[in-house]
Amino acid sequence: MAKIIWSDLAKEHLREIDSYISKGSPFYSIIFIDKLIASVERVSLFPKCGRVVPEFGRDDLREVFFHKYRIVYSIKDDTIRILAIVHGAMDLIKKRERELWDFT
Repeated sequence: MAKIIWSDLAKEHLREIDSYISKGSPFYSIIFIDKLIASVERVSLFPKCGRVVPEFGRDDLREVFFHKYRIVYSIKDDTIRILAIVHGAMDLIKKRERELWDFT
């Protein structure tokens, strides 16, 4: 089982998603965030289960999907680092250019 580390940026994305959903339904936001986190925890069992992020084409950068969100992570040894959580409608390259994603 791989260790999961959440980047500060991914934590911020999680807070933003929670804040947005909770405006409409605080109850549903708790359920949504819990299920999103559970989907990330499943990746720890099979780190390469996510697809290679097409925009970057690197084997160590992968993503899994949860509803309309792309959860981007890096794999290094036995560590998974959650880099970002991005809505699928957003341009990933432009988002990456505006934010500091730590690929290390």
